[in-house]
Amino acid sequence: MMPDYKETVLKYKDMVYRIAVAQCSCRQDAEDVFQDVFFKLYNLDGDFADEEHLKAWLIRVTVNCCKLLRRSAWFRKRTEFTEDIPADGTENTEERETAESVIAAVRGLPEKYRPIVVMYYYEEMSGGEIAAALKLNEATVRTRLKRARERLKKDLKGVFDDE
Repeated sequence: MMPDYKETVLKYKDMVYRIAVAQCSCRQDAEDVFQDVFFKLYNLDGDFADEEHLKAWLIRVTVNCCKLLRRSAWFRKRTEFTEDIPADGTENTEERETAESVIAAVRGLPEKYRPIVVMYYYEEMSGGEIAAALKLNEATVRTRLKRARERLKKDLKGVFDDE
């Protein structure tokens, strides 16, 4: 089954972008990865067995593109622009600061934990689905998710009022 390209982009754009943002150091890199993933899909000659196969392929290609970006010489030799400028030109609100803290904490996780956290919490995928998409053992996914939660809890201590 070769899906309709436009429908596929509309259906999976948020998932691919969230995984890319979690894996990359900035939104611009995530946007580059997003483009690469859908460009590869557009140029793909093969077919997919079903919708789950397509979704797993998109996840795997997104993670791989992020890894390739981080290994590139350009990525290793650049410096970050550190001045905090709000994206919409408004003052930072408490809600935005909290969301930015969570995103920063997820980005601060080791590389092996990030896609699992994004897929579990943002894509609402089960451990089995994540294991299949990342070609990992389901017990490995559960262990990594547990360790990621522990690190996030430690890193986000004081960000939320209920802690």
